[in-house]
Amino acid sequence: MTHHPAPRDSALRTARTVTGRVSLFDLVGGLSAALDLISPQVVDHHLRVGFLAGRLAGHMGLPGADTARVVFAGLLHDVGAFSLQTRLDTLAFETDSVEHAAIGWTLLRRFAPLAGVADVVRWHHQRFDQADAADADPQTLRLAGLVHVADRLDILLRGAGPACVPPGVLRQRLEHGAGGMFDPLAVEAAGELLCASALAEEAARPGPALREAMRALAAPRDAMLDAPALVDFSGLVAQIIDFRSRFTATHSRGVAATASALGALAGMAPAEAELLYVAGNLHDLGKLAVPRRLLEKKEPLTDAEFETIKLHAAHSDAILTRIPGLEPAGVWAARHHERLDGGGYPHRLDAGTLDTGARVLAVADVFTALTEDRPYRAGMTRPQAAGVLGALAGRRALDPALVALLLDNYDEADGLRAQAQERARQDFLAFSGARP
Repeated sequence: MTHHPAPRDSALRTARTVTGRVSLFDLVGGLSAALDLISPQVVDHHLRVGFLAGRLAGHMGLPGADTARVVFAGLLHDVGAFSLQTRLDTLAFETDSVEHAAIGWTLLRRFAPLAGVADVVRWHHQRFDQADAADADPQTLRLAGLVHVADRLDILLRGAGPACVPPGVLRQRLEHGAGGMFDPLAVEAAGELLCASALAEEAARPGPALREAMRALAAPRDAMLDAPALVDFSGLVAQIIDFRSRFTATHSRGVAATASALGALAGMAPAEAELLYVAGNLHDLGKLAVPRRLLEKKEPLTDAEFETIKLHAAHSDAILTRIPGLEPAGVWAARHHERLDGGGYPHRLDAGTLDTGARVLAVADVFTALTEDRPYRAGMTRPQAAGVLGALAGRRALDPALVALLLDNYDEADGLRAQAQERARQDFLAFSGARP
């Protein structure tokens, strides 16, 4: 590849320290918040289930490590529902409970720090009276049963009714009742907590307050992720985002590979280029809020549909820029649709506020989008993609020097993108084949 110094027009460098160490709890909390974007019916649902499961575990006297395990499992329990064929629009999805739980397990177990959590997610809809049919150890099933009760309890608490529910009534409200669908000990603990504490009021607090209340409960399983672990976690998030559709199944990994390579060519330090890879994997987190039908629409989008899709950048910004220690990767990811001429979104930032990393990621995102297949067209040829990139650079939407750098190294950059997307495609095929 042809190496150049950092382009003069892109010389706004980040002054923040690149640490690459981020709390696993903060990252999972951010992912959980993104999952709750999918529908108004599930706002703060994952946070509330994590909190309720942790409180139930503490009330039952479980060890701190087990309490933390159910907190993390509650935060992520329905992650598999977002890779189903239909969009999750309601909390009443018992009919696909086995499938989405298994998909969640398939996704989460790939990231070693969450492997034990993945097992709890896998069985969180297992009926108590059919526990013998589950291929899991008794403690995992016990913790999964707590998440199951917490899941149902959150739904009940969202409706009208007294905060203190006598155990007998609670059993009735918990659908099939203690000993059938639910672990009777977990049901009993829920009844005791509701009557002896302000559990309902605590669970109804806003998301940030709930997250902080859970931090102590999650501490025994929390960890500060170094750069390699952060890369691995971002890869997990990329799969959760992209695997919703075969047309997006490889996008984030392509952006990550292109951004990292282009950043290195532009003279960014190796640690910064690595964080560009993380940013590429995370940049479309807000697309969890976009209906799958829009991601796969072959016809031109209406103005209203395009505005819906554009909201994903604001969602990514709201989540990623609030995770301590994730900067600058979170900021770069959040700004991937901003443009030097101020015509981007969500904040209409311009050249005066967009540093090198943000500019690199914007170029990498456009390049990957142009060269990959979309529902409405095949990937563009080199002349076609170069023409679009050149036009965007010409009107100073994208950084002209970075576009020139990419075009000077087009074959190598396209090869890296294609290799990364082929690996992602193979992962998607393996994932699809592993689904129940």
